[in-house]
Amino acid sequence: MSEEYRRDGAVNVLALGVKNDGSEDVSEIVNRYTKESALYFPAGRYKVSRPLVIYNPIYGDGYARGPQADDTHTWLISEIQHDETDPLKETGVVCFGGSGRFTVEDLNIRCCSHECGIYISPCVQATATFVNKVGIYNMRGYGLLATRGSDNPGFSSRPLFLQNMTIFGTADYPYPCVGIQLDGGIGDNRFANIEIMGTRIGVVQEASFVYATNMHIWTGCLGQKDDDHWWETTRSIVLGNGDANFLGDNIYVDTSYVLIEFRSPRNMLSINNFMSWEDGSIRGCTKRNAKLFGIPEGMTGYPNINLTNGLIFVSGDNDNPGRLCDITAPSPNARIENVRILSNYKPDADTWRRHSFLRCDTPAYAGIVMPSDEDQYVRIAAIVTEANGTCELIYTADNGDRADFTLATKGEVTKIRMKKGIFCDADFYAKIDAQFCSLYVRVPAGSPELHYNIKTVCASECYFPLDLGLLKNHSDFSAKTEILDNADNLYELMEDTVC
Repeated sequence: MSEEYRRDGAVNVLALGVKNDGSEDVSEIVNRYTKESALYFPAGRYKVSRPLVIYNPIYGDGYARGPQADDTHTWLISEIQHDETDPLKETGVVCFGGSGRFTVEDLNIRCCSHECGIYISPCVQATATFVNKVGIYNMRGYGLLATRGSDNPGFSSRPLFLQNMTIFGTADYPYPCVGIQLDGGIGDNRFANIEIMGTRIGVVQEASFVYATNMHIWTGCLGQKDDDHWWETTRSIVLGNGDANFLGDNIYVDTSYVLIEFRSPRNMLSINNFMSWEDGSIRGCTKRNAKLFGIPEGMTGYPNINLTNGLIFVSGDNDNPGRLCDITAPSPNARIENVRILSNYKPDADTWRRHSFLRCDTPAYAGIVMPSDEDQYVRIAAIVTEANGTCELIYTADNGDRADFTLATKGEVTKIRMKKGIFCDADFYAKIDAQFCSLYVRVPAGSPELHYNIKTVCASECYFPLDLGLLKNHSDFSAKTEILDNADNLYELMEDTVC
């Protein structure tokens, strides 16, 4: 390969008189030649004093994945002094300057003031945008901001393909500090392998769709982490006032006051393999009422929520609570399945109310009882009894046992009705304690391994069977199940009777 050309005719900027030792501003030369061809920046440091308005692709020679500039990767070092924080008045280190394909690949951008790392305005209808292997660091404004612009009223279809990116904020200026913001009308975007760290807000999608895979959004680690006002404004994912939808796989949201915010009842969120972890980086903040889901007060209608397979770590315990206190779903249009809660809190009624996706249907769950030489009394459900209402559930076992249970609480009185299936020989017991009614099944000594399922038929608000396998112990991840070796303090339930 000659020194002058690389990658399908991209011109080596060193051949144009640009220096890569950071000693001279490259803006004038780059802005002149970008209109003629794609440009290649070999490894080194390039001083940028004015926005680079590109009309053809630009390529570098190394994505660093860390904030320290060096000479073994390509670094665009901004010296742009920009004080505006209004998105419509933003500028960027790299800006979109044409109507054709926009490509930035294999380089790093170090911001200086409130400028964007990459600013795409207007985002042109049906024009593909590719950003690949790009790091954006020291960011105080927006990592990547895409707007339609006032002269571009059309809807943009599939314009943004973002992959293999690191966006890193800074400790000294937390506002607005947004990792990726896509304004209304910019739709069908693809994200893959993106890490957003130390920002106030991770992703803002105002309308249409984001399809994302392998994302880590960590807002709590840098700017103003001990400032309650800043902490209350942190968000991981924000779905805006339009028909904004986020469809993702392997999404890890970490330490935000509201992890996912919905601003419209038309929003939709669907994530498979979801994880949330509060890392303790905001230990100086006093606010301890952070939420998994947030919606504005007074919003009518409900967003659609679908979470399947995942883990949520709720830090702290009853004596020393963490920041995330509410993971209940704000919508009856929520489907949450196989999302485990990792917690050191005691499994009591208050924990269940705040830490159990209370407003969505409780899924069926299963248990296994290992063989024993002694009788065992195995807790199969613990049902919250603190509110008036009813709960119906079905117990089934692989040996053919079946029993239907109906529980009702009025005031301080809880009543239980049980009806066994025709082939059911199992003995059932109950215990009412600390706002729970716990149900047990007797497994006789010498019985083979028993597999059973509990299915909730119906339940009123604040009145659900607690899947004890959902509350996991933080120390060893073992399920908080209970097996007794005798029936002391239990009373036996009789078929077709009310207790």
